Amino acid sequence: CAEPEDPIYGTAQSEVNVSTYVTSGCSTSVVVGLSKQIAEEIGCMNPASLTKFTAGGNLTFTSTAVLPYMSAAAKTALAKVTQNNTIQVNSGFRTVAQQYLLYRWYQQGRCGITAAATPGRSNHQSGRALDIANYSSRITAMANQGWSHSVPGDPVHFDYLASPDIRGKDVLAFQRLWNRNHPNDRISEDGAYGPQTEARLKSSPATRFAVGPTCVGA
Repeated sequence: CAEPEDPIYGTAQSEVNVSTYVTSGCSTSVVVGLSKQIAEEIGCMNPASLTKFTAGGNLTFTSTAVLPYMSAAAKTALAKVTQNNTIQVNSGFRTVAQQYLLYRWYQQGRCGITAAATPGRSNHQSGRALDIANYSSRITAMANQGWSHSVPGDPVHFDYLASPDIRGKDVLAFQRLWNRNHPNDRISEDGAYGPQTEARLKSSPATRFAVGPTCVGA
């Protein structure tokens, strides 16, 4: 799941679609703008689903691809770990747009990705998973606060399974955003990742939709 260092992109990326990055780049920072809209839409649907967290003290983010959201219970458990341990987060909450790219890169054997769940199935999409850069020295500290470390081939990955499983909420959020921006090309708002949703995701703007979450100020 780990992502390499962020490359530097010019302003031209504002006009490109998600599918542009299937064969280029190795950082999901290219879809962070769209991903933030998806996270905000989840907040509109259910304000208690995700909570924000920030870097500081013993907690650092290793790249701009990190979205600062997770479940409230996972946030509390992580805070207890960072009271006495430094934690370097590669990835926290991840949207369907980010997971789509990571899975495609994994399928192609690119970017050094050793494991990736199919879009819609990752615990990252539920806000209850973390990828940690300094994982090897933090396994015990994380386990003491309820974090599981058991995904084969993905040593950086930790799950907080006591949090609610909200996988599919990000897919639903994307579907709602797509329909809001494409009233003449609507798709089912069912939270299920399938061919219709994937086709629209691939053609979506990487940075953001023109019309975002209606409960968030412009």
